[in-house]
Amino acid sequence: MDFSRKAIVAALIAPAFAISTAFAAEPGFYVGASAGQSTAKASTDQVLVSTPPPVFNTFHFDKQETGYKGYVGYNFLPWLGVEGGYVDLGNPSQHWNVGTSSIDASVDANGWEGFLVGILPLGPVDLFAKVGGISANFDLALKANVVGQPTQHFSESDSNGMWAYGGGLAYNFGHWAIRAEYEAYDVNKLDDLYLISGGVTYRFGGDKPKAVPVVASAPVPAAKPAVAAALAKCPDGDKDGVCDADDQCPTTPPGARVGPGGCDCDYALQLEFAFDSAELHANDKAKLDAIVPVLKNPKVAFIAGEVNGYTDSTGDADYNLGLSKRRAQAVADYMKSKGVTLGDRFVVHGFGESYPAASNDTVEGRAQNRRVVLRRTDCGPEHP
Repeated sequence: MDFSRKAIVAALIAPAFAISTAFAAEPGFYVGASAGQSTAKASTDQVLVSTPPPVFNTFHFDKQETGYKGYVGYNFLPWLGVEGGYVDLGNPSQHWNVGTSSIDASVDANGWEGFLVGILPLGPVDLFAKVGGISANFDLALKANVVGQPTQHFSESDSNGMWAYGGGLAYNFGHWAIRAEYEAYDVNKLDDLYLISGGVTYRFGGDKPKAVPVVASAPVPAAKPAVAAALAKCPDGDKDGVCDADDQCPTTPPGARVGPGGCDCDYALQLEFAFDSAELHANDKAKLDAIVPVLKNPKVAFIAGEVNGYTDSTGDADYNLGLSKRRAQAVADYMKSKGVTLGDRFVVHGFGESYPAASNDTVEGRAQNRRVVLRRTDCGPEHP
């Protein structure tokens, strides 16, 4: 095999071994078998017939044949293994006619091989590169049949240990894998000898793990604010579990259930109205003015809720339903006038005389039932 081809193959194999150290393959034994096409190439300048005229001063051999191999391997490190087996590259042969004469040539190659194997898993596919050697018999035989002369035989053999290397890929499914690979052999008497094959591998033990694809993990539930503050060990002036630097409602009462912005999850604002009126009084507007800065803060734009209107039981139920809606809408309109963008964050409802907060049998009770309640809904029953 020529030097340039060796250099190219080595340059391709070396990075594969280096990269493979960063990945994992399951240790264990495996066995397999494959078959494919072997290619043998050779040339010689021997003179086959010396008496005039000489026959085939130069000989070129390039032939393919069916080859097969069986192998057993073991991955003893997460990224490295060994493999060995028997390979038979067949008996490639070639025939030439030169006038009334002919030349026959053949190559017989088979033997035992062993490799050090580096593995690079990519999902269900393994890329691998291997380098090692082979102890084999390589015979190049030539026979010249010249009319009028005895048949002449020439042969070259190489039975020593030789370098071998290759690479390929395997597609894994459970214990099984489909494998395609290339192996080349550094035979002194041949210009080139290699095998391209495909086969099946069986791995013993548990299913061979595939490289885990990079997938976005499921969202991790946020720690409860009190836990988050304890872990962060940050200043928390109102002791609600949210660091002061992140707290958008820094004066929540102690023990209040708060969201990630530090605002009270159970906040509800109740406004009371005069009999048969949807007009906001100065006291109601002052209460709304106090929460406008919070609702306008873009850092807590996730806050959502309901604006629910109610009446007492005096009068017609249908009339009271419309009155409750007007009361709720009056509150929503006031907040909008102060620059609060409600959008889909707050839903406006009117419930009429349903859901009384107090008894409608007393003046005081009826006054409490003529109300609008702003209630936060984005926290849910637990902390976000």
